[in-house]
Amino acid sequence: MKKLLIRIISLLLVFSLACPVPARAQGRFSLFSDLFSEKESDDVPVTAYADMEYIRPDLEQMQLILEEACRLAEGKDPSAILDGVFAFYDAYDWFYTASALADIRYSADLTDTYWEAENDFCTSSGPRVEQMLDTLYTALAQSPCRRSLEWRYFGSGFFDGYDGCDGEGFWSDEMVDLMEQESRLISQYYTQYRSMTTLMGRLFFRTDQVAQTLADLIQVRNQMAAWAGYDSYEAFANDCYYYRDYDPQALADYLDRIRDTLVPLYLTVWEDVDEAEECEPDQALDYVRQAANAMGGTIGQAFGLMDQAGLYDIEAGAHRYDTSFEIYLPSYQEPFLFLNPTGTTYDCLALAHEFGHFCNDYASCGTMAGVDVTEVFSQGFEYLSLAYHPEAQALTRYKMADSLSTYVEQACYARFEQEMYLLEEPTPEALCNLFGTISEEYGLSDEYFSPWDFITVPHFYTNPMYIYSYIVSNDAALQLYQLECDRPGEGLALYQANLDTQQPYFMAFLEEAGLESPFAPGRLDRVAETFRQIFSAA
Repeated sequence: MKKLLIRIISLLLVFSLACPVPARAQGRFSLFSDLFSEKESDDVPVTAYADMEYIRPDLEQMQLILEEACRLAEGKDPSAILDGVFAFYDAYDWFYTASALADIRYSADLTDTYWEAENDFCTSSGPRVEQMLDTLYTALAQSPCRRSLEWRYFGSGFFDGYDGCDGEGFWSDEMVDLMEQESRLISQYYTQYRSMTTLMGRLFFRTDQVAQTLADLIQVRNQMAAWAGYDSYEAFANDCYYYRDYDPQALADYLDRIRDTLVPLYLTVWEDVDEAEECEPDQALDYVRQAANAMGGTIGQAFGLMDQAGLYDIEAGAHRYDTSFEIYLPSYQEPFLFLNPTGTTYDCLALAHEFGHFCNDYASCGTMAGVDVTEVFSQGFEYLSLAYHPEAQALTRYKMADSLSTYVEQACYARFEQEMYLLEEPTPEALCNLFGTISEEYGLSDEYFSPWDFITVPHFYTNPMYIYSYIVSNDAALQLYQLECDRPGEGLALYQANLDTQQPYFMAFLEEAGLESPFAPGRLDRVAETFRQIFSAA
């Protein structure tokens, strides 16, 4: 999973507001190439993760920097205005770098109260920081140098949507308040999740309270969508967080076809897959190292940076957050990888997945591509590693079973997520009943299943509507693997050629890369046939 930073690009959205939603940069140099070429272009020195010092962002100082940038925007000197913009961008970058560091360190030990407090502070401050960026762009829209700034740096028409905003755009006080409520509930889930993973916590743990947190999040998020003029939270998230350029009905139909086409196969496959063997984190790292070195090019360089600077945390721990992710550190222009190891060979694939994100961020200096697109690179590296690691044959059947599970299990979760935001009264009991019903339809209700299991899926709480990305990107990544198997070297070449893409839209990316839509007639049938051939082979 690529750790989600809410990135909303104003010029790419069809948004029913007087003001657009501003961009969030994951690394300044990925947004406006002409603008940032004004900054020094010398190579940024490599900073080891061990040398990265966390300093809590100073929001009061950031506000003063913003006020100075807005004052300079009133003048007629474009160079001075840019100085103010860059000063704010530096502070903005540090806020998200510090937020990432706090997140990484809290995820490593959920019992650490210092990092819990710092993570909560950064998470809850994000909406206010985005409101600051919105204020800056509104001031630039009113600048006497507006045309010059657009023509030379930002692009024609960039500030059109900021005319007459005056704080009443997307990042109004009302929206910021709703997002702060959302952040507090997410922090509450972290605390509850910690209780689920500690012996003492389990003594006092209450399933219904964790479910109530999700019910509260649903209500807040539906309010956000309604305020922004959307009929549903799904539509709001698709436009504002994920740049999705496919019809929601197409996805809904696709989820139905997965249920009808792949669930019967899913119910039989794992019976023929050997149990995962034990695997130490260093063995998983070595698996990725050998695959990356064999692929070479940008991928090999990315691993070299990760290894040289120690930009990963893959150690086992009793109190780690039970997820794996990759996140970008914009002030250092370096990615970072976090793995919660299971101690099995699955860790080879999980680490390969996050390293695929690492490669994408490395190649693009902090990707601004849509999440559906970035997940192609994470899952794509998993698949390609099977072709480039000398001892990957033993993993192939396991990976293909995992791929089939991605289709089915994530489709189940996606269907649940679609429908839970449509509940008239999202109570814990209603969520439990809904999850039980949908899980049964998708074949997940075995003897180990509980209809309360949705509380163990962090994405529902922390990354709403992200799950769609795993499903559609898995299909595109599988196509890379099929191409590599049919014509060795071509799947890898296509992967490497697109690593630096900034394409926000998934369907547009597929067209540019020459890949087929997962929604194309007959595509899912061919996927099912591929799985049948793999699992029927001796």
